[in-house]
Amino acid sequence: MTTDIPASYDPLLRRIHWATAVLFIAAMLIGLYCGLQPAGTSPRRELLEVHKSLGVTLFFLAILRLIVRAATTAPPEPRSLSPLVTIAARLNHWALYAILFVMPVTGYMFSSAGGYSLRYFWTFSWPRLFADNKAVAEAGELAHGALAYVVYAVVALHIAATLWHVVVKKDETLARMWPRASRNPS
Repeated sequence: MTTDIPASYDPLLRRIHWATAVLFIAAMLIGLYCGLQPAGTSPRRELLEVHKSLGVTLFFLAILRLIVRAATTAPPEPRSLSPLVTIAARLNHWALYAILFVMPVTGYMFSSAGGYSLRYFWTFSWPRLFADNKAVAEAGELAHGALAYVVYAVVALHIAATLWHVVVKKDETLARMWPRASRNPS
């Protein structure tokens, strides 16, 4: 029995990856912008609704991504990578996964406990599990704000590593996740 090892990730996983990337960067930029605006002002309020809705969407995309990742075969890592680079890449990927779960949870804690809006793209409201809890609101706000700097660093490192693979190494690393990559080597 032979196992067919794909040259790239599953097409659904690649779509989820790129949707996550676009939504994640949008949420980051909106969050950064809102952090520079006075509280309670417009368009800050409206943009925070979008920011939180994107966060929830990313949370559920992360769950879907883990399910698809567990159900599919990953392509082999490029042989040209040193063990240290391979470890660094894995750590960065796990950090990104953690961020996709922790940031929405801390944002939810802050909003739910602080009495802020929990509407999802102006359609329905999420339940408040931490209603009127100042300690939870403060912990959520502190964690969400502090982790934002971790997000910037991890995302910048991920993008820099991608550029390094494309420009310097000129290897097939990006092709494994690129939307048009073929599933099997020709």
